Amino acid sequence: MTKPRCVIPGVTYLLTRRCSERRFFLLPEPAVTLIFEYLLGLLSKQYGIQIHAYVVMSNHYHLVLTDIEGRLPDFERDLNSLLARAVNHHWARWEAFWDRESYSGVKLLEEQDVVSKMATRSLTPSKPGL
Repeated sequence: MTKPRCVIPGVTYLLTRRCSERRFFLLPEPAVTLIFEYLLGLLSKQYGIQIHAYVVMSNHYHLVLTDIEGRLPDFERDLNSLLARAVNHHWARWEAFWDRESYSGVKLLEEQDVVSKMATRSLTPSKPGL
């Protein structure tokens, strides 16, 4: 069971989510990249999430974002659900996509924390519109 989170508008986070069994479901191939970027852009706009940077590795992703409207749980639910369904469809599979214990959300309290996380994880700065 997931512990309740305190959701406060305006907080910046580093989020990480890992694929089930550390498998390479998020390989850097054009279709997977398009799925991820489309959902990231669509849902960040829908839920008032400001994306600062992201990186998608073969078996996990990192996002640095600010939850402008306090809707992070809804954003994460939909991003992870739709991403799993779309990429599973792409790979013609239907088993569990995400590791159940893999969610990590770290509050970044200072501006230097944001810059540090972006630099140490080689995150891609957000594209205009994300």
